[in-house]
Amino acid sequence: MTIRKLRRLIDAIHAPVYFATEPLENYLALGLKGYWRGYFGSRAAALGEPSAKLVTSLFGGFAPSLVSHIVPDVWSIAPSSDILKARHEGALTALHRLVDGVVNTEQVAVAAQLTGQVVAELTYECRPLAAAHADLPRPENDPLAALWYDCTVLREYRGDSHLLALVNADLVWPDAHLISTREHGTDDSLRTVRGWSVEEWAAAKDRLEQRGLWQTDAAAELVEAVEQHTDQLTAPAFAEVDQQLLATLLKPIAIAAFTNVPFPNPMGLRPPS
Repeated sequence: MTIRKLRRLIDAIHAPVYFATEPLENYLALGLKGYWRGYFGSRAAALGEPSAKLVTSLFGGFAPSLVSHIVPDVWSIAPSSDILKARHEGALTALHRLVDGVVNTEQVAVAAQLTGQVVAELTYECRPLAAAHADLPRPENDPLAALWYDCTVLREYRGDSHLLALVNADLVWPDAHLISTREHGTDDSLRTVRGWSVEEWAAAKDRLEQRGLWQTDAAAELVEAVEQHTDQLTAPAFAEVDQQLLATLLKPIAIAAFTNVPFPNPMGLRPPS
């Protein structure tokens, strides 16, 4: 069982928090108008009320100008504790709507038991965003809530690992966007959704050209090397669990959860399979 397949399943279970109507409506009720206030506020709230510089650094991929337009002003609209509550309640309401009656509750409970074992054994060196979410209390009386908590921690754990792999490859932002696929060189939607200017995008292209990494085989090889390094940094988390069993348990839950996720989407998630 590959780590990447587990990643897709885990990401799919986590993802409704960013796309389902319930969390978005909860943020709006707090006065968080516009998608990005809810996104940055809810994902960063586990850190307390961090600065724009810290959020930019830990999230990766977003233009500093986009983040600073939202953070720290979002904390003056609603405190992080209220945003976290809106996030968790919205995500779980959405997941129960999507999963209940579709996946056997016992299967959800067994899956949550396994993911709980994985998260309990994690260490968080150089994994700040995963550590912040792991510091939040894990739900005890709702297996689906516990599963979503675990998938959130594991999703951020891989994200932190990916940033480490990018640093090791000497890739900065937005260069890492442009190098990821040859199509991104002409895909303006990625640039705009992440908040980068035309000038910043062009400068990244110039840097990649100087390194021989602009739409070349070497670029594709480096992208795969980064993914392999990310896998290596993530794999120890699953060393003590039956990966095949875990994937089998997670798959129907992930498929149900993904029905509220548009495709294509800004997270680059593909339908679980």
